[in-house]
Amino acid sequence: MRKKRTQKKPRLKPAVLACLILLGLSSACLLLWGTLNTESTAKQPAKQEKIVSKKALVKKVSAKKPPKKISQPTKPRPVTDKTVFLTFDDGPSPFLSRFNHLLQQEKVPATFFFIGENLNRIQPETAKALLASGSSIGWHSMTHDAGLLYRKNNPTFLAEMEQARKTGREKLGITSNLIRAPYGSTYLSTPLHQETKDKGFTLLDWNIDSNDWRYKTSSTRVVETVLTQANTLAKQKEPLVILMHERKNTLEALPAIIHALKKNGYNFQAYKENTPFKLSFREH
Repeated sequence: MRKKRTQKKPRLKPAVLACLILLGLSSACLLLWGTLNTESTAKQPAKQEKIVSKKALVKKVSAKKPPKKISQPTKPRPVTDKTVFLTFDDGPSPFLSRFNHLLQQEKVPATFFFIGENLNRIQPETAKALLASGSSIGWHSMTHDAGLLYRKNNPTFLAEMEQARKTGREKLGITSNLIRAPYGSTYLSTPLHQETKDKGFTLLDWNIDSNDWRYKTSSTRVVETVLTQANTLAKQKEPLVILMHERKNTLEALPAIIHALKKNGYNFQAYKENTPFKLSFREH
């Protein structure tokens, strides 16, 4: 009978055995590290999230900051017979930035009378740039409609000036009591004129009409009209208050008007509420 062969168990080679030992040690280390890290995280206090109410969130997103209040310089300058006030009515218009740029180039301030219904055409930054350059801003009613402003029963003049002042304060951050009556204060009744003053408004008319509204396509005629009247008033030793409008032909005429008046020794000012010179048709 043949003897059964006993199978010998295969022996692991030393290199393989070493690898298995290292693999086991690595697994043990990783397991230990994971356990320690979990315990450490568990000990840390959980971060608390800020709870913001829906109402507060909506308010934060939708609330608009009101424009910062813009202060107009209040210190009055002396007025002489060689002082000229350039004034522009019926704005803000699409030409406003070009007017301001030209005035800054010439280093000349002016006064702008805005219509309340046109204030949606201007941003607070533009108004701030006007005032920063030395110009001033006043109001020219809400509608510029003479049929409403000066009608015999319930004229809207004072109410519109108050509304324009309020709109300018809310939209532009400007507080100004300076006004110009559309077509001039001649149309105001005596009681309405007095009430306007009682409400704290400063009313300014003019003594030179540029007729830029008449000479719509001719800047040359505008220049001639202004300088002819300026020469007449120079003999009377009066400051000049020039009525103009924010129009293209006026913009084109303005450099020649400024240069001619400078050559004749005039200095330019922006009209302010406390300027020590008053001009009102109602008080002449």
